Amino acid sequence: MSSTRSIRRRYHVGPPFLLYVALILLVAMAAANGGSNLLIWIFGVLTAALLVSGFVSGGTIMRLRVRRLHPGHGLVGEPLVVQYAVTNRGRALPAFNIHLEERPVEGAGDWRMLMNHAPAWVMHAGPRQTVHGEATFWPHRRGEARFGELRLKTSFPFGLIMKSATRRQPQRVLIYPRLFTLRTGVLNAIAPPAAMGTRMTPYAGSGSDYYGLREFRPGDSMRNISWKRTANRDSLVSIERTRPAPPRLRIVLNLTQPTEAIPRSDDGPDPRDLEERAISLAASFVHVADLAGYETGLTILGTDQSPVPVRRSHWHRNRLMALLAAIDLDEPRRAPAPEERPTPDRAAILAIHPDRVDADVIGGDAWHLTAHQLEHLVVASSSPAPRGADGGPRRDRAAEAAA
Repeated sequence: MSSTRSIRRRYHVGPPFLLYVALILLVAMAAANGGSNLLIWIFGVLTAALLVSGFVSGGTIMRLRVRRLHPGHGLVGEPLVVQYAVTNRGRALPAFNIHLEERPVEGAGDWRMLMNHAPAWVMHAGPRQTVHGEATFWPHRRGEARFGELRLKTSFPFGLIMKSATRRQPQRVLIYPRLFTLRTGVLNAIAPPAAMGTRMTPYAGSGSDYYGLREFRPGDSMRNISWKRTANRDSLVSIERTRPAPPRLRIVLNLTQPTEAIPRSDDGPDPRDLEERAISLAASFVHVADLAGYETGLTILGTDQSPVPVRRSHWHRNRLMALLAAIDLDEPRRAPAPEERPTPDRAAILAIHPDRVDADVIGGDAWHLTAHQLEHLVVASSSPAPRGADGGPRRDRAAEAAA
């Protein structure tokens, strides 16, 4: 929470204030020329109301404290709701009509470059009370969005003078790439569980292989009782089975070719759009594989990011999505070293290219997809239909299997 010294106060003059001042001047002129006691009283009341409005709004805004709650992460095309905790530290006066808005950030990473903004509004905050407001952001680009200053505004009590207080609260939020809904069967065509074989982990589970023996527990199936061992003991003994491991998938995003080296076609998307589609396609496969119970790994060729091992968990999925969101396409690309090339490691390999397939960079047996195939792989795409590029020798295998 910001200190009082870091608060910048300011009065905002708008049409209501100007109209009210014009009305006061007219009443003052009429009172001076007519000499009516009623006009003099009206002039005094109007002037007092203006002074009270400025004093009350200034005192109210200084007693308010706001804290931005961490929103987690955003997703392109989905609303991002940011919550604020507003505390009224006053002992007697409430606060009404409180507006909260995010101020622009200087330099790279300004949230306005990635999202549209709908300010938050709080109707009432009583004395010694903490209330919550929500602002809605609509991300339209992936990346890291930086928040800086947060402004509170109120025109309480009469709506004549707007008083604001700006507090600095720096924070960063990752915007994940756009997720597309893949057609049914695309993932199983690329990495079918049966084709990969069934592995057994060295942990107890519900598999079919023998793992060990243990004491019988309530809820165990009678089929898992070892009757031979039970006959020599006074208690029941259950057989534990191994735990089957899920299928594994490694996603390889090929960004070794610079943006300016990708051929530009007259009737198709530009090279930078193709790279963004490739990143979104990789994020979509990470998402659907996690939902299907796959263990997933990620390799981003052309960058300094080290390959991520094949794992499965909620934190692992967020790690992969964060790496895809943080890709800077303006950085120089480099050719991968031989040891950086993906190895099967008992996992199916899916290579995603922005434009043409470069099988020499990937190596080994892999499925190859390009950003030009996006419309054939997803159920609905908000992007224009890509056309006019060669997707490589394995271009239509996944699309044909999904049809």
